[in-house]
Amino acid sequence: MTNTKPQFAIAELLKAAEIAQIDPAAIPGNANPWSWKDSRAFAWQSAFRALNPAMAQEAEVSFGPPLSLALQAALDEVIPMTTDLERELSIKRPHQHQQMQKAAVDEAIARMQEGMEDERTRRAEMTPSPEALQRQLMASKEAAAAHLRALNGHPDASDA
Repeated sequence: MTNTKPQFAIAELLKAAEIAQIDPAAIPGNANPWSWKDSRAFAWQSAFRALNPAMAQEAEVSFGPPLSLALQAALDEVIPMTTDLERELSIKRPHQHQQMQKAAVDEAIARMQEGMEDERTRRAEMTPSPEALQRQLMASKEAAAAHLRALNGHPDASDA
């Protein structure tokens, strides 16, 4: 991670302020949605995130509150992610948290689809072909006929 702060496009900041219904005259010239300490900053952040999600994520990392060592370790997959760490991530890096949740859901869906494919393949392998079904049906009919002949005492019942 670099220490350089993202450079916002003034037009995007103004557009986000307009979307959030914030008068640009009320915003200090050196502020951005993540550095502005005002009750309207969250609305400005949300509007900016809708306009430029990549820059918003970069701003969250650069201007957002620092992560705890435990959360950084979990993000680096050194320790397991816990519910407390997930909660910290959702507060300090909401966009990254949303991406992680979406990735987890996508991964679960992919695993389910793989399982369904495996099940389809397994069932297809176990399902007899039409020719095999026809042979089974003929063998069953012949066995039934032989059984009936044996019950009725027919002399050709021993042929079966």
